[in-house]
Amino acid sequence: MPQRLITLFFFVFCFGLLFVVQAEEKYSMVDIKVPYQDLEAFHQLCLPIDECEREFFADYCRFSVALNQHDIDLLKNSRFPFIISIDNLQEHYVSRFNEEELKKAKDQLSLLQTEMQLGSMKGYYTLDETAKIMDSLYQKYGSKKLITAKKSIGKSFQGRDIYMFKISDNADLEESDKEPQVLYTSLTHAREPAGMMAIFYFVYHLLENYEKDSRVRSIVDNREIYFIPVVNPDGYLYNHNNGSGGGMWRKNRNGSGVDLNRNFGPHELWNYPNSGSSTSPSSDTYRGSAAFSEKETQVVRDFVLSKNIKTALNYHTYSNLLIYPWGYKNEIAHPMFVTMAKEMTKINGYRYGTAQGLLYAVRGDSDSWFYKEAKTFAMTPEVGKSSDGFWPSSSRIFPLAQENLESNLLLAEYAGQVPTK
Repeated sequence: MPQRLITLFFFVFCFGLLFVVQAEEKYSMVDIKVPYQDLEAFHQLCLPIDECEREFFADYCRFSVALNQHDIDLLKNSRFPFIISIDNLQEHYVSRFNEEELKKAKDQLSLLQTEMQLGSMKGYYTLDETAKIMDSLYQKYGSKKLITAKKSIGKSFQGRDIYMFKISDNADLEESDKEPQVLYTSLTHAREPAGMMAIFYFVYHLLENYEKDSRVRSIVDNREIYFIPVVNPDGYLYNHNNGSGGGMWRKNRNGSGVDLNRNFGPHELWNYPNSGSSTSPSSDTYRGSAAFSEKETQVVRDFVLSKNIKTALNYHTYSNLLIYPWGYKNEIAHPMFVTMAKEMTKINGYRYGTAQGLLYAVRGDSDSWFYKEAKTFAMTPEVGKSSDGFWPSSSRIFPLAQENLESNLLLAEYAGQVPTK
């Protein structure tokens, strides 16, 4: 056999093997018992405990966290006792997507007086549907100058468009000199669609109530409101193609994947001497080869630096939290964060604080970069309870979106009150 054919067959075999391994990767819910005096050693494992349930007891803390086999192997080689409470999380989430739950969601929708619809992926929008919704909203409200057409602000690792659109009273005009700019993003982590649905619910609320709600009209008339609904299109599509709802892939699709919320700069924060990200490509918190090594974080960075954004929400799930900088140390970046968070959580009851104060220290997170480099007051909602998990049941889509509506409105209003650069 010619050498060229042998090489080709070898490449195809290896590629196919890699695809099978990744497609079959299983995540389990793992309960871990950690004595308080050993918390620092536990954090050194770099597990993805930014999104998990915690219970506090007299002399230890119990973490319930979604882990892949790599992270379970780390636990096995550590001194921390654990049990697997749910063997296959994707199967668990899929089992909750049934006709009864979907009917509940449709019944909820019928009472909401909105044209927003459920998506075809167990109630969630697919990647293609997000683009079609942006187009349909522009077709209806673009003539009123309330929304721009979707615009690609860059490409993902696999070459997919990362779309942005804007809502304002003169959406096609640049009025940042007199109208503070606001940004909402979601699906940085590919398995967290509840944040994306909350953003679209907010978008529909602004457009549908502009002519009949004085508060909405004031916000739209006096702000430039930007949206990036899908920061990580490759990862989100991968989850769709491998289960059509319930997929557990978190990172982007560059090789073994990079955790985009550990890939932001500047270098001194990305490389801060703590255990807030992993240097192992197999880990779900792998930070990448350098700050902003990934196409997706570069796109967000370049877009933010091209604007003068005052406030931002970068949506994630889950834990019922509102997190503000700093991520890498237990220090509040500015007192205004506390003022904002206190008001923004009055309705949904989310706990608020720094990442280390609520969870553990992280490095390379988006919010710290937003504030340090762009002077944007950026925060992260972790939407949903532990029972919701990464893929809340269909009947939870709208309640979760509704409980974040007030915080979305307040964030836009705060854009005119935060300290200037």
